Amino acid sequence: MDRRVSVLVAFWVFAAQAWAQENVTTLGIQFKPMVTSQFFGTGPETDTNGEITVDFEPRFGINFGMVIRKGLTKNWSLETGINLVQRNYRVRYYQDQLPQPHVLSYRFIGYEMPLQGMIYVRLGENLYMNASGGLSIDFYPTDVETTDSDRLDTLRFDFNQKTYRNNWIQFSVLANYGFEWRTKEKGYFYLGASFHRPFSDIAKSVTTFY
Repeated sequence: MDRRVSVLVAFWVFAAQAWAQENVTTLGIQFKPMVTSQFFGTGPETDTNGEITVDFEPRFGINFGMVIRKGLTKNWSLETGINLVQRNYRVRYYQDQLPQPHVLSYRFIGYEMPLQGMIYVRLGENLYMNASGGLSIDFYPTDVETTDSDRLDTLRFDFNQKTYRNNWIQFSVLANYGFEWRTKEKGYFYLGASFHRPFSDIAKSVTTFY
């Protein structure tokens, strides 16, 4: 299974003091749409075995959770939190006797606990540019199995996929870059991009056809 890359990150942080950062703790929420990229090796894959061909396609996923930020100095912060991660996949089975491909969809759930340092550069009265990096502790609670069937006259076709997690806990490298708009009344608004790369493959998917 691919090592998913997250991009187009947007999260909203509520703060008691939006202008002063030093020694201030802020709490907020974040939402990360997750997209695949051939450049990072997370695009579709195809395998053929005898009379059947299987397309394995990572799809749009989500990363949603809570952010806790602790201001250390005027330019540095420490950030952590916990996020729910839903990776979505689609498997297409092509077989000569089937009039059209059979599609099997499933999702693989995980959790992330990031720990990263963040540095700020002030660009205007309210606008800041920031970059951050660090590690994430990733948890994968269960394996995932999906089954389905199809019929053609007297023939029955059974499709199955099972995704085995490699470990229930793994580590990943994190990097973020973006821009932040700070207000006194409503807190911080952040928009940027995020890179999340596990140090090893997170799971193995096995497909079967009868």
